[in-house]
Amino acid sequence: MRKTTSAAVAALFAVVLASPASAALLNFQLTGSHQANFQIDTETAPDFFSASTLIGNQVRFDNVSGIFGGVSGLASISFGAGSSIIADLNINGTVLGFTQLSGNGPDLFTGNPADPVFTLGSFNLANPFFGQNDVLTIFAVAAVPEPSTWAMMILGFAGVGFMAYRRKGKRALLTV
Repeated sequence: MRKTTSAAVAALFAVVLASPASAALLNFQLTGSHQANFQIDTETAPDFFSASTLIGNQVRFDNVSGIFGGVSGLASISFGAGSSIIADLNINGTVLGFTQLSGNGPDLFTGNPADPVFTLGSFNLANPFFGQNDVLTIFAVAAVPEPSTWAMMILGFAGVGFMAYRRKGKRALLTV
């Protein structure tokens, strides 16, 4: 009875303390004619999205913090995908001014624009009107465990240690 109660309490405690794991951060690094570095959490919903056969799929994230043109600040970042897209990447509201770049490679994101899945890798982007050539690199940043994960791990080690301590005093009934 005591073991069952202990197991039930431990299970209830684990459910109460457990929290959903945070999704990975994606790092976006723009090099070439323009310099920018910013991160977007994959769990963040876009501030604007649109699915259109006329201009392609669009997603926009507002108030994205990063370093734009060597200056720390906030920007509005728009991504496009599709064959009839106007631009693959727009950065607005920074010292870079209005930056609009297009590519002819794979789409920067796939799936539903309301929940975009970004394509990892390097993409050659250009603005042919101004002769600008840039490379956008998208890569995942290693996640750091949440505090609740650390707490559960420490409690688990403490529980194993306590069980080992309690069993230490018991002797075997049969010795060989």
